[in-house]
Amino acid sequence: MRAVFLLSVLMFIMTSCNMDAFNMMSQSTRKDVFHDIKEGAPIPSGYAELTIVSSLKTHKPGIYPFGSKVRGTPEYVLSFNLDGQNEMVKGFLSAENREKMGLYDPEAGVGVRYLFEKTIFLKAGAHSLMVSLPEEKFIEKRELDLKDATSNTLRLEPIYGQINPECMLGVGQLGCRSFMAGIVGFWAYLNGSRI
Repeated sequence: MRAVFLLSVLMFIMTSCNMDAFNMMSQSTRKDVFHDIKEGAPIPSGYAELTIVSSLKTHKPGIYPFGSKVRGTPEYVLSFNLDGQNEMVKGFLSAENREKMGLYDPEAGVGVRYLFEKTIFLKAGAHSLMVSLPEEKFIEKRELDLKDATSNTLRLEPIYGQINPECMLGVGQLGCRSFMAGIVGFWAYLNGSRI
């Protein structure tokens, strides 16, 4: 009984902390950290160019009667917050029916492919980044250090959820993850190097 109580308290604390982080991330407290760029514009002195890009897959809308109503629709967005300035990015959607590639392919099957891409100018130097898919209820935090007058790419690769209950027990790890189970985080690569 005590273990159940402690687990309940821990879950409450984690949920409260997560909600605070989501509230903090979704509010812009600043407007001077970054700005959109005009196509072909040169990088101003003291600034760096950053392109945030992610390609990921979700299930089609409406396949789970009690599940997410946003996955597979244009309302499914990528959110990022740099030093207190928030931005919501809409994706480019396309239907996808992908055949299995190799022994393990978490993106095999019928679903919706999203391509999120946003290019901004921001002051060169160190920055604190939080990135999220609000529908998925997770936040990834990273530190960036961008040099003056450079073009940089931050690529976010999805980590899909587990679909097989045996995966929780550590049995049969191949084929455990699938886009059908949602996204639980990102691998982040800045200019090809994992951060």
